Amino acid sequence: MKKLIFLLLFMLGSFKCFAFNMQHLNAATQDNNKNIYFSSHDGVYRFDGSHYLNLSTFSDLPRRWTSDVIFQSPGFLYIAYKEKDVWQFNLNTLEATKLSDITAIKLAANNTHLFMLGREQLALLDLETLEVIKPLSKKTKMFDVSASANHGYVMANDGVYVINASSTRLIDDTDVNKGELVATPYGVVYFLNDHMTSYSYLNDVKIVNDEITSARHLRFSPPYFLYYVDRGSINQAEINQLSVLQKSINPRPQAYKDLFVDDEQNLWALDVSHFEVVSSKVRLDRLTAASIYNVIATVNDKTWVGTDDGLYAYSDGKYSALNNLNQQISKLGFSVTALQQESGTVLVTTNLGAYVIDLNTEVVTQFFKGYVINLAIIDKQIYLSTNDEGVQIFSSDLSQIDSGYINKFLPHEIVWATKKLKGKLYIANEKGLISFNDRGDASIELEKYAPVADVQLLGNTLFAATYGNGLFKKVNGKWDSVVSPLYINELHSLSQELYLSTNHGIHKFSLDDAYTNLLEGTGDHSFTPNGILSISDKIVAVSNQGVIRVKRKRHEIVPNSGISYIQTNTKTYLNPETLKVNNSAWLDIALTNYIYTFNDHINYQYRLNMSEWHDIPTPLIQLNKLNPDAYTLEYRSRVDGAVWSKPQSFSFDVSGAWYSSNSAMWFYAFITIGLIICIAGFIFFWLQSFHRVFKSHQTQLQREGLSVAAINLANGIDLCNGNETRLCDGLVKLKKAHDILNPIANSHASLGHNDLATAIDMLHVKCLSRDGIDSEFNVTLGKDVLTKQLQCDIYAVLYHAVENVFKHASATKITVHLNKVGDKLILQIIDNGKGLSILTRSVNFGLGYYVINSIAKEYKQPIKRSSSRKGTKVVAQFPIILQPKPIQSRTKNAQFI
Repeated sequence: MKKLIFLLLFMLGSFKCFAFNMQHLNAATQDNNKNIYFSSHDGVYRFDGSHYLNLSTFSDLPRRWTSDVIFQSPGFLYIAYKEKDVWQFNLNTLEATKLSDITAIKLAANNTHLFMLGREQLALLDLETLEVIKPLSKKTKMFDVSASANHGYVMANDGVYVINASSTRLIDDTDVNKGELVATPYGVVYFLNDHMTSYSYLNDVKIVNDEITSARHLRFSPPYFLYYVDRGSINQAEINQLSVLQKSINPRPQAYKDLFVDDEQNLWALDVSHFEVVSSKVRLDRLTAASIYNVIATVNDKTWVGTDDGLYAYSDGKYSALNNLNQQISKLGFSVTALQQESGTVLVTTNLGAYVIDLNTEVVTQFFKGYVINLAIIDKQIYLSTNDEGVQIFSSDLSQIDSGYINKFLPHEIVWATKKLKGKLYIANEKGLISFNDRGDASIELEKYAPVADVQLLGNTLFAATYGNGLFKKVNGKWDSVVSPLYINELHSLSQELYLSTNHGIHKFSLDDAYTNLLEGTGDHSFTPNGILSISDKIVAVSNQGVIRVKRKRHEIVPNSGISYIQTNTKTYLNPETLKVNNSAWLDIALTNYIYTFNDHINYQYRLNMSEWHDIPTPLIQLNKLNPDAYTLEYRSRVDGAVWSKPQSFSFDVSGAWYSSNSAMWFYAFITIGLIICIAGFIFFWLQSFHRVFKSHQTQLQREGLSVAAINLANGIDLCNGNETRLCDGLVKLKKAHDILNPIANSHASLGHNDLATAIDMLHVKCLSRDGIDSEFNVTLGKDVLTKQLQCDIYAVLYHAVENVFKHASATKITVHLNKVGDKLILQIIDNGKGLSILTRSVNFGLGYYVINSIAKEYKQPIKRSSSRKGTKVVAQFPIILQPKPIQSRTKNAQFI
């Protein structure tokens, strides 16, 4: 599929054709910025090589059928509408002004006046005063008008006139039946009835060429050239002597509406609904014989062309049949397949056999009978590639040499070409490519269903051309396909370039290319083997149409891109240098490099305000919802993966309300971040205030609880001394006192007379008495005695952590680890409950939370809490602080003094 796409591109031919929704293209002109304007049935279109703009879409110009458009420096278009009206369009201000109600079929302009040609009269408009005069009127027919810097020229039915601002002079009084003219800096060139005339205004001299009997669409090309159309073929002449320089520049005869030459000397041809750039790098001398398979060779410094109808000599664009030689080969006609001079003879291969022509005696001798496809001279021997007999070899004296050894290795008897490269003999045949080394060993190089047409070396890389599967190259012993035309007839190499003769032009390929490139001007030509004569600064070849000369196109550096126009939702700006627009929903920026001729693919990138580079598939940058600010746009281009061009920059401003600018957005962001910080700080201090209130509240509750507990203790003791009823009430009072005193006591880790191990055992027993929860305590303290305060603190942390599990975790299992690790005690409380939520971890007013954190703060060892849906794990660390041992006093016995 990829090859097919490229093949379709290659078939575009020797011109670049631009098709779009325009009909009745009548004229073209170009401004100082290289933009081209076309008159059409739908108004005037602006074209920059990549984009089309109808001027009526952003101006007051009528969108009607136009008959002509011209450009006048410094920046004005003059437009004639078919029905009536002549308008002026200012390319700088984009203002459209109606100049006249005259119906003009053609326009011309010099420095002072606009020439408006009607069907029966000529009107002149003073460009300064806008006054109209009519120097010529009431004519039977007006044919054409053209103007140079100071003069105008008009062709009417009664002759050719030169028009100045205040005078009219007849320079040719011939009655005109048909004709056209074009002004030059030196005068005017005109075709009148059946001859061409060049008139010099300064010398008042005429030069006539009676051999040019048909000419239309005359177009001057600086400095001295003239293009015209002769029966559908575009020819080139020089204006001084009117001598014809080139004929049939266009690849095929065609009816045209007009010709146009741009400021890079590209020749354009306009048809009814499309336009094309006709290659000026190609010269074609048409072959009058109806032959489609042609070969070419140099014989004694002359050019011979072999055709389907025999041999021809070619010189100065003319062909003459070599009748004497043709009659000796065959009176019934024959097709030539190859020509090659060898000393004083010429070898000719045909569909009837192989012949040798003695150039001194012009005697023709046949030395092989049969269809010969190609021939080659290798090691002074003649190798014939035949249609049904493989390879046939002959010595220099035309004695046949046995070629059975070669032919027995060939997969097919049809041989396309035989070639020797770096000591190897290659046979390209119908089924593949076979090679023979200097010892005669045969190898199958390439097997393909399509015929292998030719083989060639480019550097040290071997290439094989097939007729049906395209081009292949051998890399590391493996054949890789190259994107190329499918049907290739022959390969030629020059320096580091490979040239392919195909059914659709000559293509070029170098080792750095990803695919082959069509040579401009050759796409409409079909080439056969032996069709290329020479390759130097230009290629001389023969195609199905005749002898063609093609200038080799060197690798060009792509011109820097520029901005063609910018469109917003309210206005269009042409070729802006800078820009200031109101805040708009969208902005289209059209890029172009003004390349109108066939070129390789161009990639584009852009970036805004030094951001990242962005790729764009077409040279159109689309920006949306830009905030008011100053912007710097950079853009660059490259061809086929080459180095990016130097970035071009364009600065523009987007204006709007201050509150929607980028600076305002930064201000908004700053204010928002400040508010978030303030809110977060307020919430933090607000929560801290809750914590302080809660702590003071807990202190007050403890104080009140002590009073209540003391009363309950006193009442309980009194009641316990009474009967059974009073005893029960007393126990209740004691229970209430215990409930109050227990958390208060434990908040200060009051173990009483118990040590840590005993208290943990009692806590474990308490846990075991709880229904619905399993508990496991793993405690390893050793024999060292900790200080009383450390034991109280460890117990307090453990007690409150366990109480939190019972109250909040909804766990079914709790595990406690208290172990000595190095110089630390590690306490771990693990449960399989529901875990702690973020809110619970952030906002917690429980007593246990404060007790645990306050103890951790005292020891400068933060509490580590981890929680998930599988439960919670609390880890606390304590330094090992031992109880000092008592000092034992020793008395000394006096007897041991």
